[in-house]
Amino acid sequence: MKRRNFVKLGILSSASLSLYAKEKSSVHFYKAFTQALLIPPLAKASVLKDGTKEFNLNLQEGEVSFLQGAKTKTYGINGNFLGPTIKVERNDSIKINVKNSLKEESVIHWHGLHLEGHNDGGPNRSIKKNTSWSTTFKIQQRAATYWYHPHTHKKTGEQTYKGLAGLFIIEDEDSKKANLPKEYGVDDIPLIIQDRRFDKNANFVYKYSMHDEMMGVKGKVFLVNGVNAPYVDVSAKTIRLRILNGSNARFYSLVFSNNQDFFQIAGDASFLEKPLKIKKLLLAPGERAEILVDVSTLKNTSIYLGDSLSNKALLKINIKNEKKQNFILPSRLTTINEYSNITKEKALRIRHFSLDMRMMWMGINAKQMDMSYINEKVILGETEIWRIKNNNEMPHPFHIHGCSFKVLSRNNKGIFSNETGLKDTVVVYGEETLDLLVRFNYKASKEFPFMYHCHILEHEDAGMMGQFTVEEKK
Repeated sequence: MKRRNFVKLGILSSASLSLYAKEKSSVHFYKAFTQALLIPPLAKASVLKDGTKEFNLNLQEGEVSFLQGAKTKTYGINGNFLGPTIKVERNDSIKINVKNSLKEESVIHWHGLHLEGHNDGGPNRSIKKNTSWSTTFKIQQRAATYWYHPHTHKKTGEQTYKGLAGLFIIEDEDSKKANLPKEYGVDDIPLIIQDRRFDKNANFVYKYSMHDEMMGVKGKVFLVNGVNAPYVDVSAKTIRLRILNGSNARFYSLVFSNNQDFFQIAGDASFLEKPLKIKKLLLAPGERAEILVDVSTLKNTSIYLGDSLSNKALLKINIKNEKKQNFILPSRLTTINEYSNITKEKALRIRHFSLDMRMMWMGINAKQMDMSYINEKVILGETEIWRIKNNNEMPHPFHIHGCSFKVLSRNNKGIFSNETGLKDTVVVYGEETLDLLVRFNYKASKEFPFMYHCHILEHEDAGMMGQFTVEEKK
């Protein structure tokens, strides 16, 4: 099944960008592809006496020179913009201390992680300024590239836009034994892709119009790991890119300037069972993917990773003048056995979710997000079908906390070939209905419920979100 185009595709170009603001300004872009790609540092862990790995995160204000001639006021985690990559293994017990050094309330949500509601970091778990929150849980899920970001009530979009986000990588036996590039930042390269817009003084411009609320905030300046139009030097070999669409609202259709094939090996929450050969990768806000790119025959040349929807080059990849390194592509990566014992889907409980959008109003099942209201009550350990219907033409990425689900069908037909693994965020296209197999193995109370919502962050903040509990059957 081929993905439909919901916007007309352009031809990839590395043309220079213009500032969003129309006023004359002394602020200019750095020359495209002259700044090195920044690699988010790995978060340092202290090992406690019981073996728990302890991480410290500090939400703080900062300044970054995205553009020449000025600095932009930002938010960051243990730094000026974005945060460190937390890397752990399955069965690790971890403790994360989150200190809020901002001048406003915030909270960090562990996007895609399986854990109880009181550890999840939803809007009910707000951290007041100059205070801290500590959470302890065990990693009991598959290897994949997850992430963390704020989930502050009605402020998620703005705080993420200012820079609060980071990667969360889990390894397991499958990932450790697989013949894959594994040297972080060298041949296993994280890419957080975001778009921003600036005024004439290089300040971020965030949400100032009705259009921004309805369509989501989108900018004309593209950042990769916080750098506009960066380059990265790699050896003549197969490289692995871990890609996060960290934008608030923009979709990306990722392609290479030489139109070469590449292989997707993982999605949101698991490996695919075997590598999938593709030329184009569509990622919605909140989605992640891991790909393998063979540049072994391109030594002493460069290619660009770009977005065919916006017609912009995002990253220049320089291949070193080194001896070619051969790579044998794994024929199989894992076996997806979750939900494999579900044989009588018609007998499962079906929950219906309608994504509703009209002028200056967002909701789900005709109701806007209400912090005091529990929309759904789920029974611990039971498998259900969640039927998500999009009643308008705009596509919505739908995210569910506390689980990894399987996409069962689109309009009662087949699914996309790269959706066969486990996911936690999925695009519901215009006037489309998706069926998802979901099971929740962790409790969530009325005090600290899980969320489901559109991951266009302005839609989430405007009310396209609901709350649910997970409790044992009474």
